[in-house]
Amino acid sequence: MALSWDTLRDLERRYGEAFFVLDLPAFRRNYNEFLDAFRAIYPRSRIAYSYKTNYIPRLCREVDRMGGYAEVVSGMEYDLALRVGVDPTRIIFNGPYKGEDDLERSLLAGSIVNLDADYEVAALEDIARRHPDARLTVGLRCNFALDDTRSSRFGFDVEDDGLAKVFQRLERIDNCVVAGLHCHFSTGQRSIGSYAQRTRRLLDLSARCFRHRAPRFIDIGGGYFSKMSPALRSQFSCPVPSYQEYAVAVASEVAAAFPDAGPELILEPGAAITTDVMRFVAKVIARKRVRTRQIALVAGSIHNIKPTLHEKQLPMRVVRANGGGFEHADEAPVDIVGYTCMEHDCLYRDCKEAVRPGDFVVFESVGAYTVVMKPPFIQPAPAILVDEGTGSFAVAKRPERCDDLFAAYSFSAQDTLCR
Repeated sequence: MALSWDTLRDLERRYGEAFFVLDLPAFRRNYNEFLDAFRAIYPRSRIAYSYKTNYIPRLCREVDRMGGYAEVVSGMEYDLALRVGVDPTRIIFNGPYKGEDDLERSLLAGSIVNLDADYEVAALEDIARRHPDARLTVGLRCNFALDDTRSSRFGFDVEDDGLAKVFQRLERIDNCVVAGLHCHFSTGQRSIGSYAQRTRRLLDLSARCFRHRAPRFIDIGGGYFSKMSPALRSQFSCPVPSYQEYAVAVASEVAAAFPDAGPELILEPGAAITTDVMRFVAKVIARKRVRTRQIALVAGSIHNIKPTLHEKQLPMRVVRANGGGFEHADEAPVDIVGYTCMEHDCLYRDCKEAVRPGDFVVFESVGAYTVVMKPPFIQPAPAILVDEGTGSFAVAKRPERCDDLFAAYSFSAQDTLCR
């Protein structure tokens, strides 16, 4: 839906001076385009949506409705998947830290748990002894070197015999099945060559580990680039691959290794399918000049749109009050700044458009990591509204309030005593 000033003013009256807008039809399109690109080459491809990227329940439920898996990395995210209605057998539990209670309940429920370290293997052995009639399904996270990147900290090192020893150790557990291999890299290497390389390495490792039976899955992980505007793409020093280019790099390798029916190829996109489906809207509160610098204060923060504090300028437009008015020559450029007391809180530098109090600024491409990483710093989190493509908005999350932030705190000195 087009966000006119009248529409934004109406939403502001109901939900506050800043809010997110989620475009649900755009998310569906991204999901289907990403999956179709891989399935056109390897039909047994499946999305396991990365909850940590954006765990708005409406999105997570939509993934489940479209047949995707839930990829979670904590007990909290596991609980969310269950509350959304995801069948436990359709949950993939990743991450470097899994409490023993979380391991036990997810394994006994039939979820796939990708083990990351020896402590999890020891916990699994204990769980298997205590539940001899349960069938426990696990995968192994593999750590190997990629060209021109620092070492990853995730998974079992494949350069020595660590992975092979863990595989053999698990094979000796009668009620445990090692179903596949997984890798996860957060080193920033997102080229198509990198994905082809990690796919080949997983396929080679799989051939060595699964000599007497076929693996159930090969899980390539996430980290893919999202769709983006030309202006945003130009700020990257490397090429930004399309869904189709990623699919050729990955799915072609798997299809060549398994020309007949092979394992499920699991893909874990997060940012790739969520980044461009959310906008952040903030009202312009005030303008001032500090020596030669023009500054516009808005009812938002850099933490709402760039919680990792990267230097990229996100696509932004100004929606002028009542269509705008006369533009003075000295009104631009202007820095769009936020409500915090931190100097780094600049949402956009050198905006060339006129920006006045009462206008709204609308930032694009804010769907990844924003709502999950925004701290309760100075202001509560804003509302999240859903554009369902029907001409109306639904509330995915109401604005947070003081009570939400401080409900877990104690306000009494007696309550803080350890007994």
